[in-house]
Amino acid sequence: MTAAVLTTRISGRARSISSSSSITQWPKLTLYGDLNMRPFRNIWMLEEIQVPYTHVVCKPWSRVAKSIHPLGKVPALLVEVWHHKYDGSGDGDSKDEKNSSFVVLESAAINTFLGDLARELPSQVLINTTMPLLVPPPATQQRAKYDMLSMFVMTEIDSQSLWIERKHGQLSDVFGDAPAAVIEAKRQFDNALNVMVGEIITNNHGRTGDARDDGEYLLSAGFSAVDIIFAHCCFWAQQIGWLEKKRSVIASSPSSVPVGGSTSTAQESEATTNISPTPLSPELAAYLERCSSRPAFLRAKELRKNQVDDKESLTNSKL
Repeated sequence: MTAAVLTTRISGRARSISSSSSITQWPKLTLYGDLNMRPFRNIWMLEEIQVPYTHVVCKPWSRVAKSIHPLGKVPALLVEVWHHKYDGSGDGDSKDEKNSSFVVLESAAINTFLGDLARELPSQVLINTTMPLLVPPPATQQRAKYDMLSMFVMTEIDSQSLWIERKHGQLSDVFGDAPAAVIEAKRQFDNALNVMVGEIITNNHGRTGDARDDGEYLLSAGFSAVDIIFAHCCFWAQQIGWLEKKRSVIASSPSSVPVGGSTSTAQESEATTNISPTPLSPELAAYLERCSSRPAFLRAKELRKNQVDDKESLTNSKL
């Protein structure tokens, strides 16, 4: 699959923006995906920066998902860039004209893109004029750490641990049963989780004086988009029994809304059933409490709840 296909696959409607062009106007944003899955990370991010957006609910491999993602996966973010063109009437009126559109795939990449936009175009935001700095500027020490931790979470925890359990445990009827792989994935999860908790614990020593939040996060400057990715992975691990639950961390019933899989409860494999949850350390418990208490998280969770409430109507509609 070439990059050209990735930038133009919007039912033949998208035009690729020049790779050297900067976005100077706040674009129209449309997020595709099911909030019971990884797209929840992106809704959370959108609620953090409080910008206008549209959410299209769709399942992986549905017709809608295949129209926006070359593999039919979610999430996908359609970005439509507009510019103002004067009509020449002399009265100063301008007319909106679409300039180009493109798609951003992968939940971590989407959140990084949104954070970059929020940092570079704060005056263009229609809802929130005091934009939080959730993604550090490029070519800085904080950005290097942000990128490093984002890659670490997505590779070591998401794809090499949680997704292995999802594929070969809960979805073994589709991808094949592989108990040994699931057990090894849990070991990998524990090792990677220890690294991330260590980052939270030691970060208190390097916090800046103008930190935005009380308590430790993954970056010394305060809460950032990488906390969204990591916290969501922890909630996912609690969902499948890999990490001990703490009732105050997740306000809703843990079994009511999956965060990393389908909306239906799949039968767990024997390997998954025999895996004991990792103890929830005080530091991680406090961290998850801070993340899940944020107003943006609560708004995103309410949006997810409303989507679940509408599940019957979605099921009966053609995707």
